[in-house]
Amino acid sequence: MRLSEVTRSRNRWLVAGFMVAAMLSVSSGVAAAQVPNPAPDSSVPGGELFTQLLGWLKWGALSAGLAGLLIGAISMAVGHFGSNYSASSAGRKWLMGGMGASIVAGLAWTITTTLYQATGG
Repeated sequence: MRLSEVTRSRNRWLVAGFMVAAMLSVSSGVAAAQVPNPAPDSSVPGGELFTQLLGWLKWGALSAGLAGLLIGAISMAVGHFGSNYSASSAGRKWLMGGMGASIVAGLAWTITTTLYQATGG
């Protein structure tokens, strides 16, 4: 190995070490600052119906995400073992859609409260 290759290798390990240290310090700070998720308050007129509707929407979104993941996995498996590229490609799209739907459904409460607090609520 030449000296420049050794230096590049050492620099890569140094950068990787700094990245790991930064991720560990950030993740420990995030774990310590959990956002509260209070129970729904139905004291306003129509609050019970609104709370029930939000609950159904939450479970519907999570179910749709799971269905997308399952349909994508099945489509990819059929496309792979049947040597059908278009089915496999469609399966990857379903998988990405299912993951996206699950992430948005899981973060909906956090996104909503952040936007509410950012607008002065």
